Amino acid sequence: MANVPPTNAPAEQSQERSLKMQRGVSQLLFNYLPYRTVDWEDGLAIVQLGQVRFSSIWDEDRKTTLLQEIADAFARWQARGGRIDPVFPNPLREVERFAVGAPLEIDASVMPSALICQRCGQIVFERKNKYNAKRCTNPECNSPRLHQIPFVFVHGCGELVPITEWIPATKLGPGGNELTATKHPIRCAQCQSGDHLYIPGRSERVKDMKVLCRKCNILVLDRFTCRCHRCLKRLTKEPPAPASGRTGTIVSALAMRLARYSASDTYYPQTLSILRLDRPRLRTVDDPISSTLFKMLPPTRRPDASVSTSDSIKVLNDRLKAAEVSGDHAEQARLQQRIVGIVTGKVTTPSPSEQGLLPQLSADLEKAIKESLALRGTVTTVPFDEKIQREGGASQSLLPEITRLRDTLGLDEILYVDDLPVITATYGYTRRHFEPTYEELNAKNLPVEIRAFPAVPRFTAQALGRPDIVGTIPVLAREGEHEGIFLSLQPDLVLTWLEANGVTLPNAGLPTVARIMAALEPTDHDRYLDGIWDMPVRRLVYGLIHSLSHAAMRAITRYAGIDRTSVAEYVFLPLLGCVVYDNSSSFKLGGIATLVRDHLAAFLQNIANEAVECLYDPDCADHTGACHGCLHSPEISCRTFNHGLSRAFFLGGHTPWADVSADLRLLGFWEVVGCTP
Repeated sequence: MANVPPTNAPAEQSQERSLKMQRGVSQLLFNYLPYRTVDWEDGLAIVQLGQVRFSSIWDEDRKTTLLQEIADAFARWQARGGRIDPVFPNPLREVERFAVGAPLEIDASVMPSALICQRCGQIVFERKNKYNAKRCTNPECNSPRLHQIPFVFVHGCGELVPITEWIPATKLGPGGNELTATKHPIRCAQCQSGDHLYIPGRSERVKDMKVLCRKCNILVLDRFTCRCHRCLKRLTKEPPAPASGRTGTIVSALAMRLARYSASDTYYPQTLSILRLDRPRLRTVDDPISSTLFKMLPPTRRPDASVSTSDSIKVLNDRLKAAEVSGDHAEQARLQQRIVGIVTGKVTTPSPSEQGLLPQLSADLEKAIKESLALRGTVTTVPFDEKIQREGGASQSLLPEITRLRDTLGLDEILYVDDLPVITATYGYTRRHFEPTYEELNAKNLPVEIRAFPAVPRFTAQALGRPDIVGTIPVLAREGEHEGIFLSLQPDLVLTWLEANGVTLPNAGLPTVARIMAALEPTDHDRYLDGIWDMPVRRLVYGLIHSLSHAAMRAITRYAGIDRTSVAEYVFLPLLGCVVYDNSSSFKLGGIATLVRDHLAAFLQNIANEAVECLYDPDCADHTGACHGCLHSPEISCRTFNHGLSRAFFLGGHTPWADVSADLRLLGFWEVVGCTP
């Protein structure tokens, strides 16, 4: 567990002990992040999180892969019109200026906003570093129920401004043409006081938040407005219509939106999950699938299967000793066979002189192929039947039924994954939108800026004994070996399904998987696949596999005892499959092993039935065929924010990328393969 101690407490509380909340590492990675505004426990206050403290710091050679991925994310963000905080160093050339590690705790301070009476709506401003009253200042009320105003102003550059007596604004400069920064007080124009202001009613809708003066009985503000001072200087120097396509006036570009402090548009964490590719190899490229994937890569960019041979043998020996201690004779025989294969060099790795099967390979597809090879060569996977026969359990007597369900659903491989090496990291945040651009008033294509977390302070570095990380930019990361289950589809059936839906693939002489991969549209600058519906081939292939993954995620929560927010996915497109894994911690809890051993038949049956049912049918089925009542998962569980999903890929139905009024039907994969589970 991790502590979240508040700092900057009011003067009258300085002698009291610091308050603390207990939160887990996953919460600190995804939710309790720097500069986010959250509730303190029991509604005590609204706090803003600040400096993060690490439990450990990664070595320089360990963080290279992660920083490469962050650099790619920055490039994609900027290519689509977004901005990067100038505080960020270059992730490729200034590696030493980043501190990567697991979070331990984070500071918090009370959000400095005005108070509002919960009974009469009286506004109470803070003055002279302390609130001027502990009770409502309305003499007719005098209620002690004073809470912070739960609304803040946010801007696309990442600025957040709470409601206080003075609100940032702009005015014309001396020349009458240039805007300058200023602040306007919230005061009654008649009595020139802010002591009698109140917000009528109890509605929390922004349009209903009007400020009146109780003394003069007049309207003071019909709506709250604010201007971003951080962007003022930059925007005044930009041309009216830059190459990014920004439209509208500077005033509209500076406008900040009023939102509830806990609303999604006040904070979007920038996270990523990647597979570690540089682990020792546990298996050689000795199966037809791996051999085909290897040949799909250009000769100059193929991984060398003989790299780290000594490390591979060491890892396998360590596992062999563990199997001997536990008395697992089947595992001992399997590991001994792998060690002999590596030592004797009995591999079928294609010659580097062979040309790649695919003449052109996009960056995203090349990465996907390397990840698929890493899954097959560096991760411990066991076929479901071997796992069941070795460990026994309820599934052993149901092996014929499990095999029938696998074939009926069009599945190819079902593997138990013992140690999926996933790095999960949060490297910054955005406000106002999770996309690179947004619209405000009449302005379009305004850039959203990825902001950095506060630099590592001296006391944090001293606590870790690492004075060299003072002033570095923190990246919160966790690396763990997760257990999961791998499901893949039969390539020939996928090809048949594509042809049934009018997709004719070229290159008939290539292996089936290579033909499918060659037809995919590149997505190098579309990390979250926002435009997936505009890609005729990828929307079908990725949509089918991604929907299978989400159906499995939904079913696994029932049979593995894992919460929906603790289940994650990793899609391996070149394998036409996915791994659904337990992301709740960095150590294995055994829930998925229990699923394979005792509940695999029920799990597969659930994928075919309950996992693809929706509470909101027929409305959901008539639109995209995916919503929070069926395939959608929590944002932290899906790497592409639920894009490209539809139950129609399996069941058939309305084409998900077409308007609901269009009479277009998609043939389902299970319709084509004749699924009758």
